[in-house]
Amino acid sequence: MNSQEKKVLIVEDNAHIGKSIVDAISKGSNSLNLQLTTTIAEAISNLKGTNYDLILLDLSLPDGNGLEVLKMLQEKKLEKKVFVFSTNTHLKRICLKYGAQAFFDKATDFDLFISTVKSTLV
Repeated sequence: MNSQEKKVLIVEDNAHIGKSIVDAISKGSNSLNLQLTTTIAEAISNLKGTNYDLILLDLSLPDGNGLEVLKMLQEKKLEKKVFVFSTNTHLKRICLKYGAQAFFDKATDFDLFISTVKSTLV
């Protein structure tokens, strides 16, 4: 791993969507370390051991709501860049309140989401 490598934690329980995100973000880039997790427990465990440059967070996960991850980051005063990617658009305001830098609608914003992620990692 080189010192310029960007670390991204992707928290997404849908295997097809997770693979689509990984493929789209990694296309054309050799300097990314992408970690895909499917549960809140895995995400929190990974966050304890790795300093990520960006977290991509779904809200509807098998073991709870992704808001728990945002709250944990805020409570521990861990300033992480988090983009929420979810169909739960009614939770956008709450996500931003708990520290998410951006919220993207999974149903309509995939291309915008990917382009924003890529420009953030440059």
